[in-house]
Amino acid sequence: MLEAVIFDMDGVIMDSEPIHHETEFEILKRFGVTDYPFSEHAQYVGMRTWDLWTGHIAKYGLNATAEELTIEGDEAYITALKEKDFGPIEGLIELLDRIKANGTKMIVASSASRENIKLVLDKFAITHYFEGYVSSQDVKKTKPNPDIFLLAAKTLGVNPNNCVVIEDAKHGVQAAISADMKCIGYRNLNSGNQDLSKAHLIVESHHDIDLKMLDELIIDALKH
Repeated sequence: MLEAVIFDMDGVIMDSEPIHHETEFEILKRFGVTDYPFSEHAQYVGMRTWDLWTGHIAKYGLNATAEELTIEGDEAYITALKEKDFGPIEGLIELLDRIKANGTKMIVASSASRENIKLVLDKFAITHYFEGYVSSQDVKKTKPNPDIFLLAAKTLGVNPNNCVVIEDAKHGVQAAISADMKCIGYRNLNSGNQDLSKAHLIVESHHDIDLKMLDELIIDALKH
């Protein structure tokens, strides 16, 4: 039986990747980088900002540490979140209502920081839907490793095999599969051209996800 639905945050709960790209580019400009296509950012969607800045230091020869740029980037991003006027992705609230009415547990598992996750959930007034959240700060290995999703299941006290993950990124889908969970790939154009082919199911909208679909993912897995 379906015990829990695990939500990624960036690109699933909110359209955050364009904001990430914008704040990163502002930092890169200080180091003389004049061209930063979204495709460069998209390679790191679903991963820690530490991994992104480590990659950028190597690629662009930045005279700074990954720790320094992660702190600066996170602060710039959080400031942007506070200042910008935007809401959750269309159809999210209705989906949360459907799952909550069924009595199914929900939790957020994101590569973002705890501060970042709390800010978004509070900004959208959706904290009450979830049993809690886990972040990249709570595990040693982040996506595409399964640790964050396994911790989410442990936090809820549920069997990983009875969980469905909703992800918009290649690395997140791989993490869900490696955790032996079922995964719905949410195709978000603002997250770049992500390879979601390993997901058990791909949807274009939160409106496409219903309880029958979630249950059937678990049932089908038990048959094999």
